[in-house]
Amino acid sequence: MLPTEPTESTEPIVRALAPRLPQWWTPAIEASWSRARTEAINDWRHHGDRSVPMSAAIEEHALAFGHGARSAMPHHTSWEATSAEVEVDWIRLGNVGPAAWDKVAALVRHEWRRAAGPGGDAGPSLEPAST
Repeated sequence: MLPTEPTESTEPIVRALAPRLPQWWTPAIEASWSRARTEAINDWRHHGDRSVPMSAAIEEHALAFGHGARSAMPHHTSWEATSAEVEVDWIRLGNVGPAAWDKVAALVRHEWRRAAGPGGDAGPSLEPAST
């Protein structure tokens, strides 16, 4: 188990295990995600397709990614217009294995849509929030 605070000897391990963020992730997106985090996780657990088992950390990272993508790419009006670019960013950040795109795409899409819907915090609703 890693200590709560990284030490000089554990810092590279902590950095390697921490989710990496895309270049478009900003302090404003971080603040938006912080406000929406609990609602997004609860919504996924209630309405999402949880047929692919994964850790809570990967679920949260994928939901955050979808939330951030909605904020960062307001010019995209549909998931189909967004998904290829978001997928490339996800893979470029080294998300493989249990966090591979084919395992998390439904979570990213779910939050991308939820974030712009009623009660969302990431932009105007351009597409129905249902999955």
